[in-house]
Amino acid sequence: MNKGFRAIASACACWLVVLCFVVSPAAEGASAAADSGLPAKERADSSGENEEIVVYPRSFFDTYRPVNALDMVQQLPGFRLIEAADKRGFGGNAGNVLIDGERPSSKQDRLSQLLSRIPAGRVEQVEVVRGDTGSLTAGGQSVVANVVLRDAGRASWAWSALIEQDTDSGGPEPGGSLSLVVPRGDSRYAAGVEARHMFFGNVADERLEVGGVLAELRDDTERMQGNDYSGNFSSETDWGSLVSRFNSRLDYQTFNFFERSQRTPQGIDQAPFVVDRHADWQEYELELGGDLQWQASKDSDVKGILVFNREWEDRTSGLKRESDALSIRRQLADRQTRRAESIARIEVDWAGWEAHYLEFDLETALNVLDNQLEFAVDDGNGFHPVPVPGADSRVEEWRGDVQISDAWQIDDWTLEPALGAEVSRISQSGPDGQERSFFFLKPSLTVVHAPVSERQTRLNLRRSVAQLDFRDFVSATNFGDDEINFGNPSLKPQNTWVAELAHERRFGEVGVATAKLFYNYVRDLQDRLPLDGRDVPGNIGDGQRWGMELEATLPVDPVGLEDARLDMDLRWQDSSVEDPVTQRDRPFSGESKFRINTKLRQDVIVAQAAWGLELFYQDAVTRYELDELDVRDDGVDLGFFIETTRFMQTKVRLAAQNLLGRSFERDRRVFADSRLDGETAFREVRDFRRGRSLILSLSGNF
Repeated sequence: MNKGFRAIASACACWLVVLCFVVSPAAEGASAAADSGLPAKERADSSGENEEIVVYPRSFFDTYRPVNALDMVQQLPGFRLIEAADKRGFGGNAGNVLIDGERPSSKQDRLSQLLSRIPAGRVEQVEVVRGDTGSLTAGGQSVVANVVLRDAGRASWAWSALIEQDTDSGGPEPGGSLSLVVPRGDSRYAAGVEARHMFFGNVADERLEVGGVLAELRDDTERMQGNDYSGNFSSETDWGSLVSRFNSRLDYQTFNFFERSQRTPQGIDQAPFVVDRHADWQEYELELGGDLQWQASKDSDVKGILVFNREWEDRTSGLKRESDALSIRRQLADRQTRRAESIARIEVDWAGWEAHYLEFDLETALNVLDNQLEFAVDDGNGFHPVPVPGADSRVEEWRGDVQISDAWQIDDWTLEPALGAEVSRISQSGPDGQERSFFFLKPSLTVVHAPVSERQTRLNLRRSVAQLDFRDFVSATNFGDDEINFGNPSLKPQNTWVAELAHERRFGEVGVATAKLFYNYVRDLQDRLPLDGRDVPGNIGDGQRWGMELEATLPVDPVGLEDARLDMDLRWQDSSVEDPVTQRDRPFSGESKFRINTKLRQDVIVAQAAWGLELFYQDAVTRYELDELDVRDDGVDLGFFIETTRFMQTKVRLAAQNLLGRSFERDRRVFADSRLDGETAFREVRDFRRGRSLILSLSGNF
């Protein structure tokens, strides 16, 4: 099925490219001649018209009947919301949406959550800035949406409620949120709460092969449920040339997991047995952030930012194997993890040089992880502790980052050169602890050519440094695969030289297509590394990644669906790195070659309703370890939704997920010594199925 789907998807991609880049010029001409009412494509600034900005006024979104700013951003043609990723510090961790030209002084409060708290009536317009983002706090994003707010004048509430029912297992699962924005003179205060109960019920069939012969059949059932609660508060005060902002968020999560595996050996005189696995954990997270922005003059702006984040996680997990014919074996692990991040940042902007916009950034950050693990085993004579190397440890990273950049406008060209540098020091306590220092130069160059607003070409060259996951430094239990995941105190930050070339075409009111070619040269690629006979996270050398991506929003009126659009994101890539075990080239671990994410939506304006289909597919991914090959294929995900706003200006939405009953397949081959020998010790083939679900949600504001 997957090969056939891949062929169909590839053919669709080829036709889509033809449609976007061959047919679109004719569509441009026709729409211009007919004055079809494109969104405004200019904004007055010091240099006159800016072809990099597309302005979507509030009226553009009337067709979609939004109730909050998130609904509006999700309907921007050719735009895909990117949440902030877990990258280094604050500057490089931005998503691609700003609010009134500013980025919230927060890392953990997701953009989608922030936007869902803003009633649609408070949005004046949404600007899509393509390429020339030098005057915006965009964190290196090449396309940014800026949500421009109007004066609220009065307090406004936003609310949502949902209930999810898993049709194949348990439920229902309720959830909801309530938020308030209150203007008071020159200040604005906002607060909100969210709560959600979650339940997942899954089943799986698995077979164990030893020496190519079926050795065991497994029938697995698992259940996980939990609760997620959060509260937030923010404020903003304008004193003329000085603006202060404050953000805070507190999260609490609690979950419990249980899996029962009924196992039937296929050998003679081997009795069936049961393996139970459980886990219980709770997590608190607190984030405090704020900034102070000073308009020093008409040409200069200074902003200071402070962010503090802390997480507490306690997890208890266990494994029990028993039968009438086998002795009981139990394993128990108790893990406590404490994480903290503190960031201080200064941004200085200056526009006093004609046709230039200069920015100077200075940032320092401290990241800390404390990990404690107690592991015990009971072979029938009571629990006894088992020491795990690298389990109890403290990891600290101090980092300093400086950058100067310029946005230089030359007619219909924009040049954005930047030069940055980073110094860091990582230390780890414990028997294998060590201290190391790193220095990276981080240059970048963006070139934008926009002769008219309907066409734009962007070239981006930069060096990026990845954020290390401190959990890779310490060891942890993995009862799912019945093994220990050892940490590695010698990890280095992976860094990448990136080259991207993108061309964008706009046609009609919603037609947008962007084709991108990319090449990455990755140094110190982080993967699985054989070290002292163990398989650990490590840097395996230098590698390359290359590919192409097509993002498009296309009107589908010509095929008979009035007021309908198709949003599509296609990506193909390949990669190469020398395998540390076989010494032969192979793709990067855990990355798929092909991905398609598409959504068809039709708005039935007379009925004040809309319906649509959503589809996601990606190729199987392979993970390479010292003595293991792990191949996972998640199949095709198909969903359907229908929504309406005809009842009291409330959006009522019914969504059906996983209509095809997708199968998550895993093929795990464990070798006798290493993958180099090629002798398989055993093989586990697992067919994991997650149930279909229905989600009824309501949202509105007042």
